[in-house]
Amino acid sequence: MRTKVKLVSIVGNLIGALLTFLYFAYINVGADKAQEAPLLHHLIFFIIGTGFIFLVIVTMNLRWSRPLFSAIDGDISVDGLDRASAERLKRKALHFAPMMAGSSLLGWIMAGFIFGMLMPVILQAFFGLTPFTLTESLGTIFGITGIGGSITTLFIYFAIESLWRKKLPIFFPEGDLSQVAGAFRLSVRARLLVVFLMISIIPLTVLGVSAYCKAKALEGADPAIGEQIISGLLFQIIFIMAVGVVTSVVLSLFVSKSVSAPLKEMETSMKEVAKGNLDVHIRVVSNDEIGAVGEGFGRMIKGLKESEEIKESFGKYISHEIRDEILAGRVSLDGEMTRATLLFSDLRDFTPFVESTHPKQVVSIMNLYFSEMAEAIKQNQGLILQYVGDEIEAVFGAPLPYEDHPDMAARAALEMKNRLVLVNEKLKAQGVAPFRHGIGIHSGAVLAGIIGSKERSSYALVGDTVNLASRIQGLTKDFSCDIIMSQTTHDLVAGAYQMEQLEAVRVKGKSQDVMLYKLLSETGTG
Repeated sequence: MRTKVKLVSIVGNLIGALLTFLYFAYINVGADKAQEAPLLHHLIFFIIGTGFIFLVIVTMNLRWSRPLFSAIDGDISVDGLDRASAERLKRKALHFAPMMAGSSLLGWIMAGFIFGMLMPVILQAFFGLTPFTLTESLGTIFGITGIGGSITTLFIYFAIESLWRKKLPIFFPEGDLSQVAGAFRLSVRARLLVVFLMISIIPLTVLGVSAYCKAKALEGADPAIGEQIISGLLFQIIFIMAVGVVTSVVLSLFVSKSVSAPLKEMETSMKEVAKGNLDVHIRVVSNDEIGAVGEGFGRMIKGLKESEEIKESFGKYISHEIRDEILAGRVSLDGEMTRATLLFSDLRDFTPFVESTHPKQVVSIMNLYFSEMAEAIKQNQGLILQYVGDEIEAVFGAPLPYEDHPDMAARAALEMKNRLVLVNEKLKAQGVAPFRHGIGIHSGAVLAGIIGSKERSSYALVGDTVNLASRIQGLTKDFSCDIIMSQTTHDLVAGAYQMEQLEAVRVKGKSQDVMLYKLLSETGTG
């Protein structure tokens, strides 16, 4: 990057020097011949003046840009700096292109003063040469600073900006360029306006100066010389037009690239997002309107990714159909009475297993068990409300209502039973005793909604149906069976499953005995 920046500065200043030479050689011919100074004097003064300007500008640029190149080389890190230092470094990064262009302009202003005003004074004082008139001095300053300096400044700014944009993400990995207070900002409108004025005003001004100089030369000239002057004016007009066109094309290419390149990148990223790819990254490389759009687009992608993560997290507990209905706002979570089926599942002899097994192995085995049970519940449109130790609480028919929620719960319980067989086969290979669990199912009215504190809340069900379902699950120990359902659920799914009636029992909180049924299998499956 250092080499590229130096090369751009050298090329830009050489272009400015060439334009200045052509201006004095073919346009304002008399400006550099107002006095007959020996060529050696001009050469010595040029070397000293140019060397002084070069030393000042290079020293200033090297000192100012040293922290930026240290960051690019990896010697310092933006994240490793304190907030104030990081802010200063980021501001410098945004000021790099205008600083390099501004320092170049300063050099050309110094050159205009040295060669347009200081040099004539020194040559007069030491060699008695005829000094410049004010008009001649201003003409020289205009040719050096106005012509060479302005074109050089614009070329260096847009060329270095184009190069520097590749390095800005080092200082702004999150693309938050607009958050830097007090940073230089060249809007798209100002960018286009400056270039338009530059490529229109300078050629018109040069044409005006040329016409004025030729008009002055025509005063008192004989017809033959006048014809030569007119021919020279035609040549100058063609020359100015050619130089103006070339300059306009070069500057227009830089400006159009500075606008079109970020927009093209955003267009490509939008196409990727439309395909569902949210891993795209927008490189924000300016703090103008286009940069603001890029930052906004980046925030939009981040928001979409967060939404997808929420959907994926939500999808771990419920089926995708229920998840999408809830996230779409088509399900009320404010609290409502509804009918649903509750399923409680609990592992047998879990406490001794935990006490005799390494904690890491316990976590690994429990994750395997819960993953299989959760999949069985999700496949039957159930919602896992919570895990409490080794217990699972799930609901069918809420928050998304289903007419056949008792049937869903029954199928889920049988699927959980089958999946437990597969889990035990895996545990056997690890030398772990097989798991047994008890499942209780009950259907009835529940109050459903978001319940909790301001800091933490969750979707929950409350009511007698929930309590009875939990107590029915506990009765699986007394009856030594794995799946028990209440009379209510039995009546709603009767005929679809093979069941065995159990003894009626009195449960806590109930004044009458509760009829229970052991769920064996679906009808026709044996």
